[in-house]
Amino acid sequence: MVFLTPKVNRDILSDAGREGDAFFIMDAAYSSTATHAGCTCLGDYIADFCNDGCTGENGSDILRAVLNGLLNGGFSGLTNGHCAVNLSVPRCLSNAIGHTIDSRSREMICRWLEMTAFTALFRTHDGDYGTRECGGKSSLLSAHDDEIVMRSLARWSHVFVALSEYRLRLLNEASFKGYPVVRHPMLHFPNDAKFAGTGSGRKDDIISRTCSSSFMMGDLIYVAPVLKCGVVKRKVYLPAGAWTHLWSGDEVAGPHNFGKIVEVPAPIGEPPVFIRDCETMNKFVAILRKKRIIKTNKKSPGMKSTLISSMRRR
Repeated sequence: MVFLTPKVNRDILSDAGREGDAFFIMDAAYSSTATHAGCTCLGDYIADFCNDGCTGENGSDILRAVLNGLLNGGFSGLTNGHCAVNLSVPRCLSNAIGHTIDSRSREMICRWLEMTAFTALFRTHDGDYGTRECGGKSSLLSAHDDEIVMRSLARWSHVFVALSEYRLRLLNEASFKGYPVVRHPMLHFPNDAKFAGTGSGRKDDIISRTCSSSFMMGDLIYVAPVLKCGVVKRKVYLPAGAWTHLWSGDEVAGPHNFGKIVEVPAPIGEPPVFIRDCETMNKFVAILRKKRIIKTNKKSPGMKSTLISSMRRR
Protein backbone atom coordinates (compact mmCIF):
# COMPACT_ATOMS: atom_id res chain seq x y z
CA MET A 1 0.00 0.00 0.00
CA VAL A 2 3.03 2.27 -0.21
CA PHE A 3 1.58 3.88 -3.33
CA LEU A 4 -1.46 5.13 -1.34
CA THR A 5 0.24 6.21 1.89
CA PRO A 6 1.76 9.51 0.64
CA LYS A 7 -1.55 10.77 -0.75
CA VAL A 8 -3.48 9.72 2.38
CA ASN A 9 -0.99 11.53 4.61
CA ARG A 10 -1.12 14.62 2.42
CA ASP A 11 -4.93 14.61 2.49
CA ILE A 12 -4.85 14.40 6.30
CA LEU A 13 -2.61 17.47 6.49
CA SER A 14 -4.85 19.31 4.04
CA ASP A 15 -8.05 18.46 5.94
CA ALA A 16 -6.43 19.61 9.19
CA GLY A 17 -5.37 22.89 7.60
CA ARG A 18 -1.72 22.16 8.37
CA GLU A 19 -0.19 22.30 4.90
CA GLY A 20 2.64 24.78 4.98
CA ASP A 21 3.56 24.31 8.66
CA ALA A 22 3.77 20.51 8.89
CA PHE A 23 5.10 17.67 6.77
CA PHE A 24 5.61 13.92 6.93
CA ILE A 25 8.56 11.70 6.10
CA MET A 26 8.36 8.57 3.94
CA ASP A 27 10.90 5.76 4.34
CA ALA A 28 9.47 3.82 1.39
CA ALA A 29 8.78 5.21 -2.06
CA TYR A 30 6.62 4.70 -5.12
CA SER A 31 6.20 6.70 -8.31
CA SER A 32 3.74 9.09 -6.62
CA THR A 33 5.79 9.61 -3.45
CA ALA A 34 7.62 12.71 -4.68
CA THR A 35 4.30 14.39 -5.53
CA HIS A 36 2.84 14.15 -2.03
CA ALA A 37 5.62 13.52 0.51
CA GLY A 38 7.44 16.42 2.12
CA CYS A 39 10.63 14.43 2.61
CA THR A 40 12.01 10.93 2.12
CA CYS A 41 14.31 9.05 4.48
CA LEU A 42 16.75 6.30 3.58
CA GLY A 43 15.78 4.34 6.69
CA ASP A 44 17.65 2.83 9.63
CA TYR A 45 21.31 1.90 9.47
CA ILE A 46 23.54 0.12 11.94
CA ALA A 47 26.23 2.56 13.03
CA ASP A 48 29.54 0.92 12.16
CA PHE A 49 32.45 1.33 9.77
CA CYS A 50 32.77 -1.79 7.63
CA ASN A 51 35.69 -4.12 8.32
CA ASP A 52 37.89 -2.64 5.60
CA GLY A 53 36.87 0.92 6.47
CA CYS A 54 40.26 1.69 7.99
CA THR A 55 42.45 0.17 5.30
CA GLY A 56 40.36 -0.67 2.25
CA GLU A 57 39.20 1.44 -0.66
CA ASN A 58 35.48 0.88 -0.23
CA GLY A 59 35.20 3.00 2.89
CA SER A 60 32.23 2.80 5.22
CA ASP A 61 29.31 0.64 4.15
CA ILE A 62 26.98 2.99 6.00
CA LEU A 63 28.11 6.35 4.69
CA ARG A 64 28.60 5.12 1.13
CA ALA A 65 25.13 3.56 1.16
CA VAL A 66 23.68 6.86 2.40
CA LEU A 67 25.47 8.84 -0.31
CA ASN A 68 24.50 6.42 -3.08
CA GLY A 69 20.89 6.45 -1.91
CA LEU A 70 20.73 10.25 -1.89
CA LEU A 71 22.22 10.57 -5.38
CA ASN A 72 20.14 7.78 -6.92
CA GLY A 73 17.01 9.10 -5.24
CA GLY A 74 17.67 12.52 -6.74
CA PHE A 75 17.80 10.99 -10.21
CA SER A 76 14.50 9.21 -9.46
CA GLY A 77 12.59 12.35 -8.49
CA LEU A 78 12.98 12.07 -4.70
CA THR A 79 14.18 15.63 -4.35
CA ASN A 80 14.23 16.06 -0.56
CA GLY A 81 16.09 12.96 0.54
CA HIS A 82 18.03 12.60 3.78
CA CYS A 83 19.14 10.01 6.31
CA ALA A 84 18.76 10.41 10.08
CA VAL A 85 22.03 9.93 11.95
CA ASN A 86 21.85 6.91 14.24
CA LEU A 87 23.23 7.80 17.68
CA SER A 88 23.01 4.24 19.00
CA VAL A 89 25.72 1.64 18.46
CA PRO A 90 24.86 -2.07 18.82
CA ARG A 91 27.06 -3.43 21.59
CA CYS A 92 28.09 -6.40 19.44
CA LEU A 93 29.67 -4.01 16.89
CA SER A 94 31.59 -1.92 19.40
CA ASN A 95 34.99 -2.59 20.92
CA ALA A 96 34.08 -0.40 23.88
CA ILE A 97 34.37 -1.51 27.47
CA GLY A 98 31.49 -0.64 29.78
CA HIS A 99 28.90 1.88 28.65
CA THR A 100 31.01 4.21 26.48
CA ILE A 101 31.10 3.97 22.69
CA ASP A 102 34.48 3.16 21.15
CA SER A 103 36.55 5.68 19.19
CA ARG A 104 35.78 4.02 15.84
CA SER A 105 32.01 4.37 16.33
CA ARG A 106 32.52 7.91 17.62
CA GLU A 107 34.40 8.88 14.48
CA MET A 108 31.78 7.28 12.23
CA ILE A 109 28.95 9.25 13.88
CA CYS A 110 30.91 12.51 13.59
CA ARG A 111 31.55 11.88 9.88
CA TRP A 112 27.87 11.05 9.40
CA LEU A 113 26.85 14.36 10.99
CA GLU A 114 29.28 16.21 8.69
CA MET A 115 27.67 14.82 5.56
CA THR A 116 24.05 15.13 6.71
CA ALA A 117 24.40 18.87 7.43
CA PHE A 118 24.51 19.45 3.65
CA THR A 119 21.24 17.64 2.88
CA ALA A 120 17.56 18.61 2.97
CA LEU A 121 16.95 17.64 6.61
CA PHE A 122 19.24 17.30 9.62
CA ARG A 123 18.06 14.99 12.39
CA THR A 124 19.10 12.08 14.59
CA HIS A 125 17.42 9.01 15.99
CA ASP A 126 18.18 6.16 18.39
CA GLY A 127 17.61 3.15 16.16
CA ASP A 128 15.47 0.13 16.96
CA TYR A 129 17.90 -1.83 19.07
CA GLY A 130 17.61 -0.38 22.55
CA THR A 131 14.54 -2.22 23.81
CA ARG A 132 16.29 -5.58 23.80
CA GLU A 133 18.73 -6.80 26.41
CA CYS A 134 21.60 -9.23 26.18
CA GLY A 135 23.12 -10.84 29.26
CA GLY A 136 21.42 -8.33 31.53
CA LYS A 137 22.81 -5.38 29.52
CA SER A 138 21.17 -3.12 26.98
CA SER A 139 21.87 -4.30 23.45
CA LEU A 140 23.08 -0.86 22.37
CA LEU A 141 25.41 1.88 23.48
CA SER A 142 24.16 5.45 23.26
CA ALA A 143 26.22 8.41 22.08
CA HIS A 144 24.03 10.91 23.94
CA ASP A 145 26.44 10.95 26.87
CA ASP A 146 29.52 11.23 24.65
CA GLU A 147 30.91 14.77 24.91
CA ILE A 148 32.70 14.68 21.55
CA VAL A 149 29.63 13.48 19.62
CA MET A 150 27.39 16.05 21.31
CA ARG A 151 29.79 18.87 20.49
CA SER A 152 29.95 17.65 16.90
CA LEU A 153 26.14 17.56 16.79
CA ALA A 154 26.01 21.17 18.02
CA ARG A 155 28.64 22.26 15.49
CA TRP A 156 26.87 20.78 12.48
CA SER A 157 23.47 21.99 13.68
CA HIS A 158 24.90 25.53 13.41
CA VAL A 159 26.17 24.79 9.89
CA PHE A 160 22.77 23.42 8.86
CA VAL A 161 20.98 26.51 10.20
CA ALA A 162 23.49 28.83 8.52
CA LEU A 163 22.43 27.33 5.18
CA SER A 164 18.71 28.06 5.77
CA GLU A 165 18.36 30.84 3.19
CA TYR A 166 20.22 28.88 0.54
CA ARG A 167 18.35 25.66 1.36
CA LEU A 168 15.00 27.45 1.02
CA ARG A 169 15.96 28.37 -2.53
CA LEU A 170 16.84 24.74 -3.24
CA LEU A 171 13.58 23.48 -1.72
CA ASN A 172 11.66 25.86 -3.99
CA GLU A 173 13.59 24.50 -6.97
CA ALA A 174 12.70 21.00 -5.80
CA SER A 175 8.99 21.89 -5.61
CA PHE A 176 8.66 23.78 -8.88
CA LYS A 177 11.40 22.32 -11.07
CA GLY A 178 12.05 18.86 -9.63
CA TYR A 179 15.73 19.56 -8.90
CA PRO A 180 17.07 17.51 -5.96
CA VAL A 181 18.72 19.28 -3.03
CA VAL A 182 21.58 16.75 -3.04
CA ARG A 183 22.77 16.42 -6.63
CA HIS A 184 25.13 14.20 -8.52
CA PRO A 185 27.83 16.48 -10.02
CA MET A 186 26.88 15.13 -13.44
CA LEU A 187 23.71 17.26 -13.32
CA HIS A 188 25.82 20.43 -13.36
CA PHE A 189 28.76 19.09 -15.36
CA PRO A 190 27.15 16.82 -17.99
CA ASN A 191 30.12 17.14 -20.33
CA ASP A 192 32.64 16.01 -17.74
CA ALA A 193 33.15 12.34 -18.58
CA LYS A 194 34.83 11.75 -15.21
CA PHE A 195 31.43 11.92 -13.49
CA ALA A 196 29.95 9.38 -15.89
CA GLY A 197 31.90 6.49 -14.34
CA THR A 198 34.18 5.99 -17.31
CA GLY A 199 37.34 5.54 -15.22
CA SER A 200 39.42 2.38 -15.12
CA GLY A 201 38.05 1.30 -11.75
CA ARG A 202 41.55 0.46 -10.52
CA LYS A 203 42.47 1.20 -6.92
CA ASP A 204 45.05 3.71 -8.13
CA ASP A 205 42.49 5.55 -10.29
CA ILE A 206 42.12 8.56 -8.00
CA ILE A 207 39.72 10.44 -10.26
CA SER A 208 37.26 7.53 -10.49
CA ARG A 209 37.26 7.03 -6.74
CA THR A 210 36.86 10.69 -5.83
CA CYS A 211 34.17 11.35 -8.43
CA SER A 212 32.08 8.46 -7.12
CA SER A 213 32.16 9.78 -3.55
CA SER A 214 31.28 13.46 -3.89
CA PHE A 215 28.07 15.43 -4.30
CA MET A 216 26.74 18.92 -4.74
CA MET A 217 24.28 20.74 -2.54
CA GLY A 218 22.55 22.83 -5.16
CA ASP A 219 24.88 24.54 -7.61
CA LEU A 220 27.13 26.42 -5.17
CA ILE A 221 28.52 23.80 -2.75
CA TYR A 222 30.68 20.79 -3.61
CA VAL A 223 31.15 18.21 -0.83
CA ALA A 224 33.58 15.29 -0.72
CA PRO A 225 32.60 13.50 2.52
CA VAL A 226 35.07 11.29 4.35
CA LEU A 227 33.90 7.67 4.10
CA LYS A 228 36.80 5.92 5.86
CA CYS A 229 38.07 6.08 9.41
CA GLY A 230 41.45 7.50 10.29
CA VAL A 231 41.48 10.01 7.42
CA VAL A 232 43.26 13.35 7.99
CA LYS A 233 43.56 14.51 4.36
CA ARG A 234 41.87 13.67 1.10
CA LYS A 235 42.43 14.01 -2.63
CA VAL A 236 39.42 15.51 -4.38
CA TYR A 237 38.59 16.01 -8.04
CA LEU A 238 37.19 19.52 -8.57
CA PRO A 239 35.06 20.10 -11.67
CA ALA A 240 35.37 23.14 -13.90
CA GLY A 241 35.33 26.66 -12.51
CA ALA A 242 36.61 28.51 -9.47
CA TRP A 243 36.29 26.86 -6.07
CA THR A 244 37.11 28.16 -2.59
CA HIS A 245 37.98 25.83 0.28
CA LEU A 246 35.37 26.55 2.96
CA TRP A 247 37.55 26.14 6.05
CA SER A 248 40.73 27.92 4.94
CA GLY A 249 39.21 30.48 2.56
CA ASP A 250 41.86 29.58 -0.04
CA GLU A 251 40.94 29.59 -3.72
CA VAL A 252 42.04 26.08 -4.68
CA ALA A 253 40.82 26.30 -8.29
CA GLY A 254 40.66 29.43 -10.44
CA PRO A 255 38.15 30.47 -13.12
CA HIS A 256 40.26 28.81 -15.83
CA ASN A 257 40.08 25.43 -14.10
CA PHE A 258 38.77 22.69 -16.42
CA GLY A 259 38.94 19.93 -13.80
CA LYS A 260 41.78 19.18 -11.41
CA ILE A 261 42.77 17.07 -8.41
CA VAL A 262 43.60 18.83 -5.16
CA GLU A 263 44.64 17.43 -1.81
CA VAL A 264 43.21 19.18 1.25
CA PRO A 265 43.20 18.53 5.00
CA ALA A 266 40.18 16.50 6.12
CA PRO A 267 40.31 16.19 9.92
CA ILE A 268 37.18 15.44 11.90
CA GLY A 269 35.09 18.60 11.93
CA GLU A 270 36.42 19.93 8.61
CA PRO A 271 35.50 17.60 5.72
CA PRO A 272 36.44 18.72 2.19
CA VAL A 273 33.82 21.33 1.27
CA PHE A 274 34.20 23.84 -1.57
CA ILE A 275 32.01 26.82 -2.44
CA ARG A 276 31.51 29.29 -5.26
CA ASP A 277 32.48 32.90 -4.61
CA CYS A 278 29.13 34.70 -4.60
CA GLU A 279 26.93 36.80 -2.32
CA THR A 280 24.92 33.80 -1.07
CA MET A 281 28.02 31.89 0.00
CA ASN A 282 29.61 35.02 1.46
CA LYS A 283 26.59 35.33 3.77
CA PHE A 284 26.96 31.66 4.71
CA VAL A 285 30.65 32.09 5.57
CA ALA A 286 29.91 35.27 7.55
CA ILE A 287 27.43 33.38 9.74
CA LEU A 288 29.94 30.59 10.37
CA ARG A 289 32.59 33.14 11.34
CA LYS A 290 30.18 34.84 13.72
CA LYS A 291 29.42 31.47 15.32
CA ARG A 292 33.17 30.75 15.39
CA ILE A 293 32.65 27.62 13.30
CA ILE A 294 35.26 29.08 10.95
CA LYS A 295 38.11 30.60 12.91
CA THR A 296 39.36 33.97 11.72
CA ASN A 297 42.64 33.42 13.59
CA LYS A 298 44.32 30.41 11.99
CA LYS A 299 46.63 29.97 14.96
CA SER A 300 43.83 29.52 17.47
CA PRO A 301 42.79 25.90 18.21
CA GLY A 302 39.48 25.16 16.53
CA MET A 303 36.97 22.34 16.74
CA LYS A 304 39.26 20.28 14.52
CA SER A 305 42.23 20.10 16.86
CA THR A 306 40.04 19.75 19.96
CA LEU A 307 38.09 16.83 18.52
CA ILE A 308 41.19 14.99 17.33
CA SER A 309 43.14 15.43 20.56
CA SER A 310 40.13 14.34 22.62
CA MET A 311 39.65 11.21 20.52
CA ARG A 312 43.32 10.29 20.83
CA ARG A 313 43.16 10.56 24.62
CA ARG A 314 40.33 8.05 24.58
